[in-house]
This record gives sequence, C-alpha cells and structure tokens, in this order.
Amino acid sequence: MKEKAIPLVYVTTVSSLFIYLNLFTIYGYLLYRDLIDEMISGKFQVIVFMVIVLCLNYILFIKGKRFLNYNFKKDFRGGISIIFYMLFTAIISIWVANLNRAKIFEQRRREPSKEHILRRPSLEGKIREWFKNH
Repeated sequence: MKEKAIPLVYVTTVSSLFIYLNLFTIYGYLLYRDLIDEMISGKFQVIVFMVIVLCLNYILFIKGKRFLNYNFKKDFRGGISIIFYMLFTAIISIWVANLNRAKIFEQRRREPSKEHILRRPSLEGKIREWFKNH
C-alpha cells in the first residue's frame, strides 16, 4: 500500500502541540506543588514558549527527518499507543488544571481581595428604586 506524503509542517505542528501540552502540564503541576514560581503568566509568554518548542522540535527531529530513523511501524499496536498517548495527555492536562483551579479558589476564599471596586449604579437599579419610592 502506497502512503500519501504528509507535509512536514503538519508533523511539526501536531507533535509540537503535544510536546507543549505535556511541558505546560508539568509546569502547572510544579506550580500547584509550589516548587517553582510563576514564570509564564501572559498570552505573549505562552506564544513565545510555544514557538520555542516548535522551533526546537523542528530543528532536532523534523528537519533532518530523524523521526523516520526510529523504525515506527504502521500497525494496530502503534495506532492504539498513539491514541492512548493523546488520551493520557488530555486527561492529565485536565486533572492538573482542576487541581490548580481548586487551589486558586481556596486562596481567594482565604484571602479575599481587599480592594473594593466602586460600581456605578445601573439603569435598571435606578428604575427599580424609582418605582419603590413612588
């Protein structure tokens, strides 16, 4: 059976995405355990980190087609292992995100924000007050 050639751009993008998700999950777990300080906090930093992972993946594995030297065979076992890897990545990422979310809610419950934001009265509130008084 003759296979269609897959563009290297797709291979680089998909493999880099999974590598990034795994690294970001590890980063999130280390934050949860308070083993490291927060280094990635904004959109720009996330995008820069993703581009770095993509470039390293391309240079180290994809550019020289080194990934072809690992003798991956196209069979049922290989397909199942890839599916399990994707599921494992998704489940672990969601689990770590829930751990961090619970930690953030607990911190906010223990230490509520001390700054009070003055809210402008809404039009609906003014109308209700007017009806209440008249």
